[in-house]
Amino acid sequence: MKYSNEKLKGLFSRVYHDKMEENDYADIKELIKKTFGNGDSHPDPSLLHQFNDVVVKTADEIAKPMVTDMLGLFANKSTAQRGNIVEIKIPQQNKAKVLWSATGSGVDLVRVEGKKSIVAVPAHLSAGFYYEPLDLVTESVDYFRMLVNDVANAKAKLYLDKVYEMIASAVAAGKIPAANVLSGSNLTIAQYNKLASTISRVAGGKTIFVADSLLIDYFLDQQQTSKPNLLTDRIREEILSALNPSEIGRTVAMNLVNPFTDETNSKVELPVNKGYMFSGGTNKKPFEIVEYGALRQQTASDIEDERVKMKITQDASISLIYGNAVGMVTEDASVAL
Repeated sequence: MKYSNEKLKGLFSRVYHDKMEENDYADIKELIKKTFGNGDSHPDPSLLHQFNDVVVKTADEIAKPMVTDMLGLFANKSTAQRGNIVEIKIPQQNKAKVLWSATGSGVDLVRVEGKKSIVAVPAHLSAGFYYEPLDLVTESVDYFRMLVNDVANAKAKLYLDKVYEMIASAVAAGKIPAANVLSGSNLTIAQYNKLASTISRVAGGKTIFVADSLLIDYFLDQQQTSKPNLLTDRIREEILSALNPSEIGRTVAMNLVNPFTDETNSKVELPVNKGYMFSGGTNKKPFEIVEYGALRQQTASDIEDERVKMKITQDASISLIYGNAVGMVTEDASVAL
């Protein structure tokens, strides 16, 4: 027996946002019980697919403003229906010869010399993860919200992983200027500010610094000790109370979501000593991103470990247009877990 997708979507949205109506708590528990049993049987395949499908649709709505706000700092982002083709204009003042474009398996260098536009060819960006049905059965509402959050964060990570991959490829190929790459041991706040000035000079506006909290704290500590007189009361209060400080020197700092990947809290997904600077100017955002269609999923139930495995896929075109509006910071000695 399948349920109405629209009714499920309404139920899932109310449960996630903690706006449950009179029978919603009982309904979500009953749905999970019918889908997954009591934790001692395999999920019903048809109900499981529908359950995950609506979870992904709910997570996609949660992720959209998050992705737009995050990527909007350093990318021009637009959406299109799957099957349509979007044309990206190449600003002629850029005098671009090549640009980096995302593919499903890696990054391609595309020659654009003399061209005024390119076709935003979508790549299939995908990620896979699993969850334990018993968690949902025993703690239905809490684990349901965690599952939706996991999918929403996974979508954001699809884009960020590809952006970081493209930056690394462009640095290795020398397409991002050497002056935009700050790497070494015991980097100083003066070096940091010089790089920020370089990036800001490219397109104006505030420079955005995206990094792990440990790298942000490394430069923030220097700012506090080296030039305390420059700290306003607001920034000083922020240093004392905020988990994610937002201003370092000439930049706005954004903390990367970088969770632990083991049970001993000794490994994380992304390097803690590496960060990225982007021009916050409206005229030269370095990336062009076109999102085609909605987030999709494929589901399987493992007969060995009884975990539910989910693969999410998003079609998108990601192109690095302005390599000179991107900076990279690597602290080799003083920042580590």
